[in-house]
Amino acid sequence: MLRPATRPLIVAGLLAAALPAAAGDLPFQLVPTANVQYEWARVDSDLGPLQTEDGFRRGRIGFRVVGDNKRWQLVVDHDFADKTPPDAFLELTPGEGQSFRLGQFKQPFALEDAISDKQTAFLEASPVGAFVISRRIGAEYARWGKRGTFNAAVFGHRLDGTSDSPGATVRGTWLLRSSKEDSAHVGMSLATESPRSDSASYSLNAGTVLSDLRVASTGSIAGVDRIDRAAVEGVWVRGAWSFQAETARVVLRRDAGNVGGDAGTVQVTWSPTGDGRNYKRGVATAPTPKGHVGWELALRYGVIDLNDGAAMRGGRAESWGLAATCYPHPNVRIIANLLQYNSTRRGVANDPLTAGLRVQFTY
Repeated sequence: MLRPATRPLIVAGLLAAALPAAAGDLPFQLVPTANVQYEWARVDSDLGPLQTEDGFRRGRIGFRVVGDNKRWQLVVDHDFADKTPPDAFLELTPGEGQSFRLGQFKQPFALEDAISDKQTAFLEASPVGAFVISRRIGAEYARWGKRGTFNAAVFGHRLDGTSDSPGATVRGTWLLRSSKEDSAHVGMSLATESPRSDSASYSLNAGTVLSDLRVASTGSIAGVDRIDRAAVEGVWVRGAWSFQAETARVVLRRDAGNVGGDAGTVQVTWSPTGDGRNYKRGVATAPTPKGHVGWELALRYGVIDLNDGAAMRGGRAESWGLAATCYPHPNVRIIANLLQYNSTRRGVANDPLTAGLRVQFTY
């Protein structure tokens, strides 16, 4: 018997596979897309019983319509696992090294969010991910070249009406090295927005969305007029090795007094099979083994501090993580990670240990 969540994935997958044939000889290409992730997670917390859960982490099925001249594309998908908002945007590429985007898409803030979860070395984002903007309806201009990348966007709410908070964001990277042997950049992101709800909240899960445990959480903070964010990043890719680091800060502007939080991460990856990460437009993407099974190992440290006086007592958490990823097929990867957290919130300590395993299919 199939699980209820499995049935729409199968139907949508069959429909997506039939799209290219249905397109016929039309003046564009119809390309099906998929990002399906099934996960198992186990969380051993000091504050409750052992939790073991499994289920779909992603069930994104969609398509891309690409013009024959490659000057435009329409991207539409939906997450049948209902854990992420969909992509739905039109992208125009009028010339080499620049593009315009209109619709709902990931906003350009922070390296952590620029890396697709098709490419990450761990199952979940580092603590910096607690501060990202994610997908909103907006308009973006992007430019890239030999010196680096630049993205600027304005945004509002999501398609479902949530996160109603108009704002603007920019992210820029500057190439320090770019050669066949290695690539390196430094970068910065800035963003500001004004929530119509006059409130904001930030939290960090214990390394899996399958558990409702939070190692840090501010709860809802009222009287917020504006949210300002900033992040600084660095990436270096050389052979089988990659290194990236990022620090971010969020400030909530309030008449009652500003409050803010900080987060940071450092990550190192190494491929014992020699399949290093690929550097492309400001991101170190996943290895692409050819003709053999590839492996990647990763070590990550992260920290988040959501304490700022009596008005913001979200706690502080540090984490160390180990991960191993297997690439048995160009469209399949298997990730396992182990994360140890050390956290304290309002005087209560909690040091959960989280183990996770994901089987991921992308197309």
